[in-house]
Formats: sequence, structure tokens, C-alpha cells
Amino acid sequence: MNSQRSKVLTIAFYFVAWFFGYGIRYTLGIVAPALMNGYHISPKEMGYILSGWTWSYTVGMLLMGPLVDRLGPWVVTAVGSVVWSLSTLAVPLVHSPTSIFLFRLLFGLGHSMLIASTAVAISKEFLGKERARAIASVYSGNQVGLAAGAMIAAFILVNAGWEAVFYFVGGASVLFAAAWLLFYPDRRVGARRSSSAAQDGVRDWLRFFRYRSTWGIALGQMGYLYALGVFVSWLPGYFVLERKMTLLKSGVVSALPFWVGLVATLAGGWLADRMVGMGVSTAKTRKGIIGAGMIGATAFVSSAAFVPQAWLAVLLLTLCVGSLRLATGSANALPIDLARPSEVGTLSSIQNFFGNLGGVSAPIVTGYLVNVSGSFTLALIAAGAMATFGAFAYVFILGDLLPQFRNTSQDSNPGQGVARTATKHIERRTSI
Repeated sequence: MNSQRSKVLTIAFYFVAWFFGYGIRYTLGIVAPALMNGYHISPKEMGYILSGWTWSYTVGMLLMGPLVDRLGPWVVTAVGSVVWSLSTLAVPLVHSPTSIFLFRLLFGLGHSMLIASTAVAISKEFLGKERARAIASVYSGNQVGLAAGAMIAAFILVNAGWEAVFYFVGGASVLFAAAWLLFYPDRRVGARRSSSAAQDGVRDWLRFFRYRSTWGIALGQMGYLYALGVFVSWLPGYFVLERKMTLLKSGVVSALPFWVGLVATLAGGWLADRMVGMGVSTAKTRKGIIGAGMIGATAFVSSAAFVPQAWLAVLLLTLCVGSLRLATGSANALPIDLARPSEVGTLSSIQNFFGNLGGVSAPIVTGYLVNVSGSFTLALIAAGAMATFGAFAYVFILGDLLPQFRNTSQDSNPGQGVARTATKHIERRTSI
């Protein structure tokens, strides 16, 4: 059993990693109205620029999952954090939309290892009954990054210009990368792999697609990250362009949904582990929390699309983000529940590759809809529709999580899984 100190440090380091990853994501959303004005960029063009990091991030996920499974979280996260930090520092050195887009591509590639690294690290350190809280605690860092990043970026933007925003957040992220290299608790390179895992390797990861539950978590994440992607990319622009707020005010107001999202993320993780501890099945717990959160998000965002009052729109969108974030711990614990330890990173990458097909589409589709209609009404309705699609996939396509298929003899840490299953047995009776 790993020490409590190691568990605390693992959560702390990944919390900060997610803080910087999402904080840097959001900086471009904060400065987007200023860039649109300065470079005469249309909403449609800005949609492409805002989506820039997600293209490389999405493709990179398929590479990073097996890489983390093979090399371990420490070295892969170290390299990724250096890449995302330096690519952020480089943005102000160029002054064309195309160059900004290219550096955001590089940022996305560095950032693409974070989900798989987190899943592998949590699977090594935490028991099944602790897992949703651990995932939620780590992922709450992205909500703090979005909320604090919005306010910090808006303040720097108004007082020092958009270039200073990237210098500040990029420089701070470099310091984090140095701390990670020196102080992360498990600095082993490579992962202990069972003989059967070594034979399977990463060469035949496509076999995951034979199973119904793989499609359930993949399509569910697509709907979830599309809806979330609309807010991460366009929320400040929505408040400026649709609700006529100032840049500074939009930065402050844009932080509110993510502060609520922080509380909801932690609450969702606590509730999930509490229900499992009380004897509710893992499958019912995960599906119930995810379904309720995403359907609630649909109701709130669809209502926000039509209300005339700015304050009411802020309230409804805040509740929408909070509802989405209730699902975070449960949704991101599912690959750990389903896969054996040596392939957690791979299955997590598959889930989030499809998820980010939704995420990469969100800013582009939103930009097109705003450009065509002249408002965000259709864009918000589309976000609600995708949240409903994701809820359906998680609740009805995802099969049971079958504990009778646990095979702890293949675990590197026996006793740590809810369903540590040889991948060929992943939910056999629910496979397509």
C-alpha cells in the first residue's frame, strides 16, 4: 500500500498541472475580443484560432496513452509540461493569427498527455472506493485554473496588454515544470507490466473497440467535452459580444461558473465514493451521477439561450457548468474501472480522443453559428443537445462494470481495482 504522503503529493502535483493546463487554455479566450478588434478577426476565424490547441491535443492523446503506460507518468508529464510552458511563452513573440494558431497547436501537443498520466497515477495510488474523490480532487485544479486564470488574465490584459498575459502564465508554468522534475514522489521511468500485458503491448489496442462500453465512454465524453468546450473557449466572448460587458467585467464574470464548477467537481467525487461505500453498485453510481449532471446542464444552458437579462444568463450558465462538473469524477474514473492497470492510460486516451472530437468542434461550430445568426442562441442550444447526447451514451450504451471479471493476479498493485479486468474480458456480456 502506498503511503499517505505519496497520495497527497500525487494529488497536489496533478492538481497544479491541471491548474496550469486549463488556466493557459483559457487565456486565449480572455484576450480573444482584444485580438479580434486589433487584427480584424471575424467570429468564424476566431473559432478556428480558439480551437487550435485541441487539434494536436486530440491526435496526441492516442499516442500519449500507450506512452504513459510504457514509460510511466513522471517522465511523460515532465516533457509535456516543458512543451506547453515554452509554447505559451512564445506566443507574444509573433504578431499574426496564423503564428498564434501554430503555437497553440504545440501547446495542445504538450498538454495531450495529462489525462492519461492522471489516470495511470491515480490507478497506482488509490483503491476503488477512493478513486472518484481522487479524480475529482485532481480535476478540480482545472476549475481553479479557469476561474483564477480568467481574473488574472483580465487584470493583466487591461493593465499591461495581451502579450503580458502569456509571459506571466508561461513563466509560472516553467517553474512548475522544474518543481515536477525535482519533487514528484514517483520518479521511476517505465512501468511494471504483467507477462500477458507485455504480450499484448500497445500494438493491438484497437481491440478495445470491440466492446460496447468503450463506445459508451467515448461517445459520452464527446458530448460532455463539446458542451464544456463551448464555455472554455467562448464564454468571455459571449459576455462581451452578446451581453455587452467590458473586458475586465467579462473576465471576472467568466470566472464565476468555474468557481461553482470547482465545488461541484469535489461534491460529485465525494458523492460517488459515498454511494459506492454504502453498497450502491459502481455502475449505478457512475451512470446516475453522470446522467443527472448532464441532463441538468442541458436544461440550464437551453434556458440561458432565451433569457433577456444578463444577470439571469450568468446564473443559468453558472448552474450549467456546475451540473456538468458533477459528472467529472465518475466519468473520468470509468477507464480505471474497466481496464487492467497496464492499459489504463490507453483506454483513458481512447475515451478522451473521442471526447476531444467534441471539444475541437465546439469553438468552431460556435463561431460559425454566431457568424451566421449574429447571436449565441443557436450555439447554446447546440451545447445543450450535445450534453443530452453524452448523457444518453453514458447511461444507455455503457454496459455494467462487472466485478466478477477482476483479475488481481495481473495487477501491479493487487486489490486496487473495482474491475481490474484483462482487456479481452471487458464486460463480455455487454460487448457489441
